[in-house]
Amino acid sequence: MAHELHSEVVHNPSDDLTQWPGDHGQRPLDLTVVLSVGSDDRVEVIALPHGKRAPRTRVHRAGLQVSGTAIRGQADRLRAQWQAFVRHQPLDADGMPSGPPFPFAAGHDLRPCRSTVIPMIEALAEAGAYTLDRILAGTDNDLVRFREFLLDELSQEDLRISFDSGLSVPWPMLAVRAGGPGAPAFLGHRHEIEQTGASYAPFRPPAARSFPVTSLNADLALGSVGRSEDVAQLLAHHSELTVRTHADELVKSLSDIEFDEDLMYFWCHGAFEEYGAHRTVGVRLSDDKVIDADLVHQHRDGFRSSRESVFRPFVVLNACHAGVPTATAELEYLGRAFVEHGATGVLGPQIEIPQVFASEYAHTFLDRYLSGTQTAGEICRDLVRHFLNELHNPLALAYLLYCGIDSLLEIRPCTSSPSTSTNREDSGHPAVVPSQVTGSPSTSPSTSAHRSG
Repeated sequence: MAHELHSEVVHNPSDDLTQWPGDHGQRPLDLTVVLSVGSDDRVEVIALPHGKRAPRTRVHRAGLQVSGTAIRGQADRLRAQWQAFVRHQPLDADGMPSGPPFPFAAGHDLRPCRSTVIPMIEALAEAGAYTLDRILAGTDNDLVRFREFLLDELSQEDLRISFDSGLSVPWPMLAVRAGGPGAPAFLGHRHEIEQTGASYAPFRPPAARSFPVTSLNADLALGSVGRSEDVAQLLAHHSELTVRTHADELVKSLSDIEFDEDLMYFWCHGAFEEYGAHRTVGVRLSDDKVIDADLVHQHRDGFRSSRESVFRPFVVLNACHAGVPTATAELEYLGRAFVEHGATGVLGPQIEIPQVFASEYAHTFLDRYLSGTQTAGEICRDLVRHFLNELHNPLALAYLLYCGIDSLLEIRPCTSSPSTSTNREDSGHPAVVPSQVTGSPSTSPSTSAHRSG
């Protein structure tokens, strides 16, 4: 006997093909800038403003007159100037070090150094504007018109911008001359910014839970640096927390088809190794095993086509490499690997960040993100303004959001609080990194005591 099947249309099919689900609640991007590098190292750039008509004959597009290699060189030069800011050492009249070593790395509040730090911040803004000018330099008619359009767009306030590119450029550190007196304005201060460029990633609806599921992937030697203990307590109090201190614990989780965490926080050292022509860039926890992009692919590739696979964390890589200027940018490949397998976004520094600042930034970011009231893009921009405007510290601009401008932790109301000692993996480690740990990093100014990794 035939039976009538009753159905209910939950979503508008055409809307589902063109925008995020309605409950995501985010407005569209205001601007997408695409940089494509050809086999001959030439770069084409396209700008797509949302809701605005392009020129009558084409989209906003031009061929740059600088090569992809030259753009990478300019990006590395800019990072080096920021690194010099971190390592600033005052000198006396005789050219000898004066005062405590590396004062900008000793704390997150630089108001006591206001007279020194403000001119240096202005110099960094000039360097950021110069880098942007060099990228867009040229006299070709199409490029001139494109440059006028793009700089006019970037001179606005509070845009949501995505830079889609395989070129690793510290976009928030770039600056635009918005007219009038004063230093150029940092892009990361004016706008919400992300960089994209990974392959298509599987989309999994966000998990709405009463308590977020998080992990702290840490080097125990950093357990008492800055506010790292406060970060661990924050995660333990506001989420169901797993602590991992060895690579094998992370490998075990990555090998599980259902890796259902909302947030992964890495507080550890970067790792940079060369074997002949092969170079490995990744991170290390408390052991010597390198966690790199290949390791992520090795343990997640088998799940790419599986509908049962769950992997959608927002990843905070609060780690950097000590001693190799370009290695921090190359940590992007680890972040890209996470995104390609489903991570909603990756946040990490572009330079060697002082550990004290890194822990303060992480605590402030995670406190806001775990509240479920702001997207990652909004938080990153707000933290730049907080640290720069109120504390005269520009280092929040060194954090780049790789995808994830819309990442939002969705939380259901609950009536009970999570246990602060939860350890879902039963790995034998406490849920909070202990304050009494061995192997603390050296306090020598030239070592990693002044860096996040």
